[in-house]
This record gives sequence, C-alpha cells and structure tokens, in this order.
Amino acid sequence: MSVKAGGVHASDTAAAGAARPGRVHRGLSGLRADLFDVRVRTERPPAPFSSRAVALGLLYVAVVLTVGIQGAVLAGYPGVSGGMAFALGLATGAPILLAPQRPLIAWWMSLAATAACAVAGEGNGHDLVQWPWTSVGIFAQIVVLAYVAFHARLRVVVETWAITALLGVALVRNTQEDPSRWGTMPVAATMTAVAMVVVIAFRGRSDARRELAVQADLTATERERSALLEERARIARELHDVVAHHMSVIAIQAEAARYRVPDPPPELVQSFVTIRANAVDALGELRRVLGLLRTGPEGDGELDGQGRPAPLPTLDRLPELIDNVRAAGMTVEHLTVGMPRPLPQGVDLSAYRIGQEALSNALRHAPGARVRVEVAYVPTGIGLRVHNEPTPNADAPAREGSGHGVLGMRERAAMIGGTLDAGHTPEGGYHVDVFLPTEEQ
Repeated sequence: MSVKAGGVHASDTAAAGAARPGRVHRGLSGLRADLFDVRVRTERPPAPFSSRAVALGLLYVAVVLTVGIQGAVLAGYPGVSGGMAFALGLATGAPILLAPQRPLIAWWMSLAATAACAVAGEGNGHDLVQWPWTSVGIFAQIVVLAYVAFHARLRVVVETWAITALLGVALVRNTQEDPSRWGTMPVAATMTAVAMVVVIAFRGRSDARRELAVQADLTATERERSALLEERARIARELHDVVAHHMSVIAIQAEAARYRVPDPPPELVQSFVTIRANAVDALGELRRVLGLLRTGPEGDGELDGQGRPAPLPTLDRLPELIDNVRAAGMTVEHLTVGMPRPLPQGVDLSAYRIGQEALSNALRHAPGARVRVEVAYVPTGIGLRVHNEPTPNADAPAREGSGHGVLGMRERAAMIGGTLDAGHTPEGGYHVDVFLPTEEQ
C-alpha cells in the first residue's frame, strides 16, 4: 500500500515538474511577443496647422534640443570626446522621433542609450545630479514610455516600466564603488511611472468618449429606423382600410352582377363567381396579413365617438385641421388653386397626413409664426405647400418632437411615386413642398 502511495506521489511530482517548464516557456514566449512588437503604427500626414501638425513640430524640436543638450552635458565628462558626446546625444534623441510609429523599438533604443550614457559618465565621479540618467535622459525616457503607455496594452506597459527600473538598479548597484548611492534612478523611476499612469488615464478617457460617440451614433440610427418602421406600420394600417374597402366592393358587385341581366350565359355567371371568389380570397388574405395593423399594439388607431375605427381622413377635412391650428395661436392662410376634384383614396389620405404633420411641425418649432397652406389641383396630380415664417418671439419655447416628421412625410410621398422637398428658407422659416401624382407616370 505504501509503495503504491509512494508511486502515485512520485508520478505527481514528475507531472508537476514537467508542467512547470511548460508554463515558464509560455511565459517567456508571451514576454518576447510583448516586448518585441515591431509593427508600424501608420497614420495619415497631418493637415497643415492642425493640432497633430503642431504636436509633430514640437516633437521635432524636442529631438533637436535633446540631442544638443545631451551632447553638451556628456562632452563635459572626462574621457568623452566631442564626437562620442554627439553620438550619445543622437542615441538619446532618436528614440523620441521613432516612438510615435514604433514605440517598443524606440524603448529598446532608449534603454541602450541610457546604458551607454551611464557607462560613459562612469568616470565623472557618479555625480548624483546627472547619473545614471541625465536630466535630458530622464525627459527622453519619459517621452518614449509615454508613447508605449498610449499604444500598448497594460501588461506591456508594466513590463517596460519594470525593465527600465531594473536597468537603473543594475547600473547603480554594479557600476559604482558605493552601491548605496542611487543617483537619479529613483527620480527617473517615479517620473516615468507618473507619466505612464497619466497617459493610461487619458487614453481610457479618450476610448470611453470614442465608445460613447459610437453608441450615440448607433442610438440615433436605431431611433431613425424605429421612427421609419412606425410610420410604415401606420401607412400599412391606413392602406389596409383602403384596399379592403375596394376588394369588398369588387366582391359585392361580382355577386350582384349576374342578377342585373336576365338569363345571363352560364359562362358569364361562372366568370362572376370566379371574380367574387378571388376577391373574397384576396380580402381574407389581406385581413390575415395586415389585420393586426389596423389598431396596432400601441392602440393608436383613430376612433369615433362610439369607440369604433373612424373613417380615414381626406383633404376635405383640411379646413378643420387649419381651424384647430388657429385655435392654438397660429395665423394660418389657406389658398386653393384649381378646381377641387375627387382623388384616389391613397393620394387623398397621404396629402392630408402630410399637411397634418407639416402644420404640427410649424406649431411645435415656430409657435406664433404666420403659416401659409397652398393646395394646387393640376391635371396630373395634386401639389401641397406648407410654409411658416420665423417665430416672432425669439424667447418662445419650441416644443420637442420626435425629430422624424420629415422622414415620415417623405416615406408617404415616395410610397405613391410623389416627391417631397423640405428645408429652411433664407429668411429663417421652413417649407414643405410635395407633389403627389394621380396618374401613372
């Protein structure tokens, strides 16, 4: 029993030992993938005098100043020639120029430049003010790590800062006689950490605002789509009544036609029977598909005084609608051009609904303004124009609407082959012009 237990324990230990190198290997692979990202982050050239162009110009200035000042500081170190000082200054400033496109490569170059400058300044007595990072070297390191924090993932940001701090620790502990002297390493570690935290917070805020803008666009699109579907459902409810009425008339006339002629031929009787059967079938299918749209789930269908569905409105009721708008405090002028005549029911209904919506918009957005309503009967159709002047009282509060009235009017006009033009007038008012054809175009 003990041998078996010992065998199990030995096998578990062996499995754990085999799994540990695997985890270490995966960890090293992930670290290598994080720190050796050579992808280029390309951006379009900035527009002249834009904020990006100004930032890029400041970056170039920072590179030139870094190279010059760093070279001047290092030139004062014993044993550092002018050419070497310039090369080390260039090595310190070049990563700043590369950081916007390749931040991780720039970071590696910055680490190498830091180590080279520290070794070159080793004979300077390890001045605590300028070693292992000079003041300019700290600035360059902050800029490079700020770009890393802006572009890389949080894990990569922590890894780069930790390796930078470890490099500073290695320099101050191994390249000077007194390891207790930390030089500028604590200042560099603290300032780079603060800069990276600030950049991460700024990036998170920018990402949140960008996501909020995307969500706002999606919400506006969905709201517009919902308004369009609602208007289409309303149109379908009204057209259901129109088509159902005509189909019922066809069925009744087909049923009564054979009794109007004495001794009609059997073929004629059969034709009327077929017509009636097809009309009844079509009416039943129409009611099955669109019947629920008559009142809708919102219960917004118009009802008469007895709670029954009200007759569909036509342009004959336009004066009544105008009187209601006048009662609300608007001055409305009504003009009819041409001889009024019966219109197709769909055209008549759409003209009324468009006029109703246009007057409602004028009442909401231009309270107290003068409104002119023109109806023109022409041989090929009917024209309707609703124009309101600017509101006379600039302090009058405009009532909020759904913001999709024009969309619904345009949908109604397009449904029957009409055209609609709406927009602001030069004097500050608003106009709605619509033409609805009554003949096939």
